[in-house]
Amino acid sequence: MAKKNERLVVVMLESKLPGEEFEIWPPHITIVPWFPCDDSRRLGTVLSEVARRHRPLEVSSGEVEVWGGKDKFEVLKIEDEGALLELHQDVFNSLENNGFSIHQKDYLGDKYTPHVTLRNHESENFRPAAGTALIINRFALIRQVRLKKSGRMIKSLVREYELG
Repeated sequence: MAKKNERLVVVMLESKLPGEEFEIWPPHITIVPWFPCDDSRRLGTVLSEVARRHRPLEVSSGEVEVWGGKDKFEVLKIEDEGALLELHQDVFNSLENNGFSIHQKDYLGDKYTPHVTLRNHESENFRPAAGTALIINRFALIRQVRLKKSGRMIKSLVREYELG
């Protein structure tokens, strides 16, 4: 039995199939963090409209940095000329304006810093050299469910949205 049923929007840097479940995150760039969803059809429409407004874009890998306070972890910064920030802001504002309120807004909008978190075995081999081009031509809707008994967080790819 599920306790929480939430979504988030990411750019997957390693492929997952729709419906494929996973617990440990593969390399990805978060576009917006968790938000509740009580209307999947409306959410799909909102995200489809956002995807149509954006063209595929290119970003590049930056330097590895150490983030966090007490619990430090490595991140690979993503260098962006502005197109990824525009996509982030469009997804964020479109969700908020349609009743899908994002939980943690501290690092959204102008404070958004695209990155790949490097803190698990799934991301150990994802270490492109600084300046490596990454083509973004889609984003993914991820569903996360917290299992009541175990507390495990089960994630699955709901759908990918092609840009353009």
